[in-house]
Amino acid sequence: MKGPFQRSGGRLILTILVIALILTGSAWAQQAQQTTSAAGATKDGPVVRTFGTAGGYRTEVTSQTRGTLSQEDRRQVSLLMAQVFQHVDEARRAVDAADVKRARHEVHKGRQALQVIRAVLPRTTVYTKTTAPDGKVVYEDDREVQESRIPLFEGMLQARTYAPILAAKREQESEANDVAGIQVIESEAITTEVIADLNLIEAQLHRAVKALEENKPEEASKALAWAQVQGVGFHSHREDTPLAEARDAIWLAKRALEENNTVQARANLNIARRQLEVYRQVLPEDQRKDVTQMMTEVGQLEAKLRQEANQAQPASHAERTSQGNSAARWWDQVNSWFKKRHW
Repeated sequence: MKGPFQRSGGRLILTILVIALILTGSAWAQQAQQTTSAAGATKDGPVVRTFGTAGGYRTEVTSQTRGTLSQEDRRQVSLLMAQVFQHVDEARRAVDAADVKRARHEVHKGRQALQVIRAVLPRTTVYTKTTAPDGKVVYEDDREVQESRIPLFEGMLQARTYAPILAAKREQESEANDVAGIQVIESEAITTEVIADLNLIEAQLHRAVKALEENKPEEASKALAWAQVQGVGFHSHREDTPLAEARDAIWLAKRALEENNTVQARANLNIARRQLEVYRQVLPEDQRKDVTQMMTEVGQLEAKLRQEANQAQPASHAERTSQGNSAARWWDQVNSWFKKRHW
């Protein structure tokens, strides 16, 4: 198969340890005038947030999540996503060999795995309402959302999964910088983490199915290659691993606080603080001040939650809201550190 997605003759195998992550979306804008209502913010009930100043335009966002995702569920989803990439690569090989029947079979298998992933992932209903100063509703929106960025957990990827992704990226000149400096030789397994874009991969497999049905192998090959190239992201800044883990722990702590789950919040704050310390140690002395300050603040909140548990005196809605806003601020700040390093 010729064209912009022509496959390289030899099969590339990744061997170095790649620390991979993708910033999932832009950081929250810090809002000095934001207030949050914790009404109904129980573990199983809806979470209500209110934005805007009193007497002005006010936007209320109500979200409720159905389903939960345990650590084993996360690993299962990651494993299935790794299988999807294997089916995509096999489908490309079949297209190159003019074996349309086998290509259709592999694409079908990949879509089956995606369906299971969709079924396992929780869904969140988000209702947004904006009112004018006179109380009139000027905007409403009701939609269902589902997490679309799937982490492939450390230690779960094998070379036969990851090597074709690297090969596909190398085939496109625009992606050359993404894998610059990564050597590829033989290796049985890869200790790495990558982020897969469920929505993009799903769309490209649908496009491939349509192209195969219309007997357009070139178009099908492009769609499958696009799933490999754009459907997964990674970079190789090893020193950022603790920062990424701290950021994720802060986000989980924030979510736990919104659900009034102080045990989980405290556990994640502890992880965040320890990972921030690891990250701080790799920084030059003159760049540690902000990280040290955040560690202090995280430790103070962790101690506050511990004291709250020991005294059996839960925080008020206003105090819990303030704690969640602090976690959101930390998350924004960590993302800004990523931007300074990689953008």
